[in-house]
Amino acid sequence: MIGLESRPLPTMPPQYYLLAALAFSLLVIIHELGHFLVARAFGMRARVFSIGFGPPLVQWRPKGSETIVQVAAVPILAYVNIAGMNPLEPSDPNDRGSYQNASLVARFFTIAGGPLANYLAATLIIFAVLAFAGVERPVVGQVQPDSAAAVAGIRPGDVVLRVGDVAPSNFGELAGSINASRGAPTEIRVRREGREVSLRAAARLDPASHRYRIGIVQSPTPATDRVPVGSAVRHALLEPARLTIEQLDGFARMIRGKEKVQVMGPVGIVVETARGAHRGGWRYAADAMALISVALFVLNLLPVPALDGGRLVFLMYEVVMRRRPNARFETTVTAIFFTLLLGLGAIVIVRDVANLAMRS
Repeated sequence: MIGLESRPLPTMPPQYYLLAALAFSLLVIIHELGHFLVARAFGMRARVFSIGFGPPLVQWRPKGSETIVQVAAVPILAYVNIAGMNPLEPSDPNDRGSYQNASLVARFFTIAGGPLANYLAATLIIFAVLAFAGVERPVVGQVQPDSAAAVAGIRPGDVVLRVGDVAPSNFGELAGSINASRGAPTEIRVRREGREVSLRAAARLDPASHRYRIGIVQSPTPATDRVPVGSAVRHALLEPARLTIEQLDGFARMIRGKEKVQVMGPVGIVVETARGAHRGGWRYAADAMALISVALFVLNLLPVPALDGGRLVFLMYEVVMRRRPNARFETTVTAIFFTLLLGLGAIVIVRDVANLAMRS
């Protein structure tokens, strides 16, 4: 996943790792629940909804439901088994509960339902944090001598309210907005001794990171402002879109070789989330969950077979060609990419575990 930066791991109680693992698993469960709820809304039959993988430990069938809900031996992540999802699966053409016999619209939204559930989850997390805890504003801790910030007149203790058109709620958003300026003079509005001051700074390119910076260091203690409900709703609707664009921009920069490749697997995500929660508290954890949920939205919509985006590509082929793709071809391509993704995932997990062992 892109967006969490790996740093030296502090000593922390093990419950942080457990909570981070549960939080990540919850987001995957929400993803699968999105597929499940949309499929059921269109009348498709879900055989199994499983929390975890491996042999089932607990199973039950809700009254009046055809779906077996289970908790498996490895109770992390999740999956849903919808009838007819495999193109080669035998299907009765009169079976209205089969994915294969559903309308194109129904199949499209069933596939898109998982990523959209993650997007909605990120929106709700952001709204809840803003509505109940207010918004944090980054505070300047230090200003590097002769930096762009020093030239602009930024001082330690300034509360950053706005960078251009963005009102950053943390230092990461502040840095992202500065980098997005690409060195163009940008208005930076700060609160200083109870009054607002407008300054202009032109960021400079850092050759080491290939990012534009103005030379400030954040204060460990942010400022907190109350947020009206209307503003919380507006921000919660806009922020996931901004994070999505940021994720896609990160992918594009890595592909063009303008940014170091930073791919993190489940182990790395859990470790970095636990580290951040230990250092920054529940608010950091909530922000990390929103970021990870958006990342799941973006990653699953990439047009790669074996991901939801790959299935949507096959559905778009059906729209354009007015016929379904060859079932054997679709299954073979999906299986090949699924194997490749499993291999890549295994490599990333081994690397993350090795890094964790070296840093412990």
